[in-house]
Amino acid sequence: MSSTNSSGKSHENLLSPRPKCRTEPIPVEVGYHFNRATAQTRIKPLESQNRVHTYGTESSLAAVESISSVQTERQLLKNMIVLGLGFVFTFSALTSLQSMQSSLFLETILGLHSLSVFYGLAAFSCLYGPIFVQKLTPNWTVVLAFVLVALYISTFFYPRPYTVIPSAVLLGLSFGPLFCAQTTFLMQLVSRMAYLTNGIRDKVQQRYLRLFYFFYNSSRIWGHLVTALLLRYGGDVYVFSTRPQYPRFHATGPHFPMLDLHMSPSLYATVARPSLCTLDHITEDKIFRSPASYVFYVPSNLYLMLISTYLGLAFLGLAIVTTLLDKFDLYVSQDPLERPPILLSFRKVVLSLIDPQLRLMFPMVLFIGYQQGFMIADFTRSYVSCALGLEAIGYTMLCMAAMTTLGSIAVHQFFKHIKRMTIMFATVVCHTGLLMVLWLWTPVRDDVAVFYVIAAGWGLCNAVWETLTTTYLATSFTYDWQAPFAVYFMAQCIGLTTAFTFSPVFVNDIKICLMAGLMVFALIPYTILEVRLHRQQKLQDRAADL
Repeated sequence: MSSTNSSGKSHENLLSPRPKCRTEPIPVEVGYHFNRATAQTRIKPLESQNRVHTYGTESSLAAVESISSVQTERQLLKNMIVLGLGFVFTFSALTSLQSMQSSLFLETILGLHSLSVFYGLAAFSCLYGPIFVQKLTPNWTVVLAFVLVALYISTFFYPRPYTVIPSAVLLGLSFGPLFCAQTTFLMQLVSRMAYLTNGIRDKVQQRYLRLFYFFYNSSRIWGHLVTALLLRYGGDVYVFSTRPQYPRFHATGPHFPMLDLHMSPSLYATVARPSLCTLDHITEDKIFRSPASYVFYVPSNLYLMLISTYLGLAFLGLAIVTTLLDKFDLYVSQDPLERPPILLSFRKVVLSLIDPQLRLMFPMVLFIGYQQGFMIADFTRSYVSCALGLEAIGYTMLCMAAMTTLGSIAVHQFFKHIKRMTIMFATVVCHTGLLMVLWLWTPVRDDVAVFYVIAAGWGLCNAVWETLTTTYLATSFTYDWQAPFAVYFMAQCIGLTTAFTFSPVFVNDIKICLMAGLMVFALIPYTILEVRLHRQQKLQDRAADL
């Protein structure tokens, strides 16, 4: 009996539940480490009565947390400004040089060929951009790309195919990773700022996107302003209806090292006559562009001053990001299947290419790139420089850049009061009117105001298209921007490549028809996307009211 009782008790002991071990909540500290300042935020325990006061009293703890939070916010804002300034100086040099290439190299078309190679490889490099950033870190990716921008600009001191094209290849292969590194910086800054300020992530990311794209768009303003001032006050630019053949002259690209006293400045003489602007329009049922019958020549001192200024701006942007930008570590999400991070990053890009939402947006982004390339390559050459002279390119593109910058800010404010669909249809009407003007109008020197009206209207339309698409991406893919934005930049680069490739081949009327057809083709799927977004917002508003 005793054995039976003992065995019964033992079974009861085994079956009886063991007392639960109570563990006290332990405060956990998460640190964000920067180069010059260290900010710490605390995750508070659930039970306030079991809190461990590491810093002494409750008031001292709150004071330390407040100071750390303020320091971290300042540090993040500082990095945002540093990154923006680096892009301002570097891209002010690159974008202004791009706007001049179609007019400077009218005979050899070297500038357009280099831009086609550059953006074609940039589209391809977006496929491996996230992998490149993951291996090299965002900081070194930005530094490497800025170095290659400076290298590309420096080759124009001696513009030859064997100097310019290889540098364009290297720059194109690094441009996709640069876009991905830029997106990674923005995503990390938004995540950290939203966590520290306990703010709504959508509002924080909209604010940071507006700030960065203000810097990015303003780079076009400063670059074209420098170009306009140098060409206006640096010396005279000369144009000929036919290429002069002087035995004692040796052409070195877009300029002559020596100038004849009988040459006349294009802005004040009659050699830049309206008939030059009709060469790119359809004549006698021809759709292919004829070789240029006029050419610009820039004095050597002015040309060297222009390229040296661009190179100095590029080096200044490189110095800013190298010395002032804090190091950011790239955090990679863990894959449940334990696949290598490289394969995981590439898989995200491929999945973004077949994403239903991005497929509907892809034609619109392609159109955005194409219309930007048309303005850079064709509007500057076939409308501005042939009628007003090479000196006027800087002023007209400055007007377009200013309207793009101001328009992007205004569109963000319009979103609060006007529906996205209304803004989109108004932009379609405006862009259609501009295309009709370019189709029907023959540029003449007396219509100076028309050039700036077209540039301003085009800049405003470009601002609307870019703002609509980027804000949709940022809000639809809130926590993973890298792969969707890589696909976005890929589509934009494909559009730019198409525009630069078609520019020396077809006359303007054909290219305007292609652009109009592409806009119609892009609007159909993009309208479907906006309708879906509008319905989704309606459902969210109804759910919020309930």
